Amino acid sequence: MAAFCSGEIVSQASLTEMSTFHDEYGLGLFDVSDPYAEGFGHTGSHDGYVSWAGCLPGNGAVVVVLTNQVSDDIGGMAEPLVEARTSG
Repeated sequence: MAAFCSGEIVSQASLTEMSTFHDEYGLGLFDVSDPYAEGFGHTGSHDGYVSWAGCLPGNGAVVVVLTNQVSDDIGGMAEPLVEARTSG
């Protein structure tokens, strides 16, 4: 995910295009912004599993959360990880 967020997997121009949102959706990416950070990434769920992967360029953070508990606030679960990453 870090390589993707830094433009190593797709070009920076492609990453910019993919993360240009129209009603919270880009090209394969979602606006995963929360009150604590702005970013882009992808979320998913399937039969009791939830995932959240985000590139948060303003904080310099890349965060991935995987859980086997259904959560309506999977992005909120990432907040302590973002805070730990940006405060240290």
